[in-house]
Amino acid sequence: MVCFGIGNGSGSKLFQSYLDGHPQIYMVPAYILMYLYPHWEQWASDYKDNWNWKTIVDVFCQKHASLLDTRRIPGHDGMTTLGDTQNQWLEIDENLFKTVLMNLLCDQTITCKTFLLAIHYAYAYVRNENLSDKKILVYHIHVHEYVPKYLLPDFPDMLAVGFVRDPRSNLKGRYESVVYIDKHKLNNTDAVIYKRRTYYYHSIWFTESLEYLKGINLDCVRVVRHEDMHHRLEDLMQSTVRFLGVDYHDCLLKSTFGGLLWWGDKAYNMKPMNEPNPRVISSDWQSTLPTLDWFVLEALFYNYCIKYGYNLYKYRRDNILNRLIACLLMLLPSYYEKLVFVDYINVFNLWSYIKHAYHESVEPKTLKDYTTNAYYRHKWSNKGLKLSTVRWYRRLMEFCSTYYASKANSLLAYVVLLTGRGCYLLVNIFRYLFSIVLFPIIVLNRSQLFLKAFKRMITKRAYLPDIL
Repeated sequence: MVCFGIGNGSGSKLFQSYLDGHPQIYMVPAYILMYLYPHWEQWASDYKDNWNWKTIVDVFCQKHASLLDTRRIPGHDGMTTLGDTQNQWLEIDENLFKTVLMNLLCDQTITCKTFLLAIHYAYAYVRNENLSDKKILVYHIHVHEYVPKYLLPDFPDMLAVGFVRDPRSNLKGRYESVVYIDKHKLNNTDAVIYKRRTYYYHSIWFTESLEYLKGINLDCVRVVRHEDMHHRLEDLMQSTVRFLGVDYHDCLLKSTFGGLLWWGDKAYNMKPMNEPNPRVISSDWQSTLPTLDWFVLEALFYNYCIKYGYNLYKYRRDNILNRLIACLLMLLPSYYEKLVFVDYINVFNLWSYIKHAYHESVEPKTLKDYTTNAYYRHKWSNKGLKLSTVRWYRRLMEFCSTYYASKANSLLAYVVLLTGRGCYLLVNIFRYLFSIVLFPIIVLNRSQLFLKAFKRMITKRAYLPDIL
């Protein structure tokens, strides 16, 4: 087992695309199975009275339908814009996949570990891959906290491949990609409200991701510098196959999924390209990154930058004076935090938000369904929001709308309709104002997170695996 796609860098799907087609590797495309383990826990509860392999396979093919056809439950992974013409997708025979999967699982003890392995075996078989050639299974788990919670207990002897990148160049693009995805996944009002949390959870990912690998022996962990996919791709892939224990193959220099050219995804604010994004090695960030944030990042990642070969410009010496300055700066709002707060108190933005809330109240059918896609229930940065539970004010508004539709000529029904809409609108205005009040607490929590990470830097306890 190879735990893949963790760390605080970028480029995990790009690197995975180079592994695609290797005859000795079991692997499904992108991170389609990212939420398999939390889904398993959910299903065990939801279907406890009928917990058997048939139930599990059926619900899996529903909730992870993109494994069968990447057009179903599409994500921000570029799996529907593949091939020379960027209009191809990946698809397998669903009935055959189910049959093979059930045959593999028959008489096996019901565990997620068994199911995870069987999925990969069945997928490879249905795609006519030679299973006798396989040596390793690469699982793109992607979510850092799932490693110690789920994967490591099941596979204590696993290898792990993570990703690192210059945090200063990564900051803007990573933050904006999260904002972009939330804007497209959430209702307009929710996207505005929860934007207050984005930088905080972005900071958790930045500072804590590698720490979740601490339970794995350092000899079993390596990281890929995203920049090295530009500078030394062939040498990088040679190092990779030596670490993984597989043979070198010509496919390792081609970016594909399912044998089709992969072009990235628009979520990362990039034009389609079948090669590493040159923005990763650009120094343009030096003209946009605010000086104070720059200093803080170099303080937090001082040992990280030295370990992975990133030049230091602001926090060039780790001395008492610089440490004191860094600690004080960590207590102040960052550039993005100030940006979000200023947006919140802008009266024009408030008016725009109210219009969105009103539109949602009068057109409830335009609201997104948060109960189906795993993004809403299981995405780690949505933790605590309980997005998959429909809010009471939305239920009330939808009930009032339905009641009015059934009694359109009734004055009482019209009053009920206005009550539901008014409640939805007022609650959302309150949520907006409450977000402003809560903002200092969010900044304080982020400051504590930074100070904790800074202490690790000072005491040299940060988990920094060797590069490939």
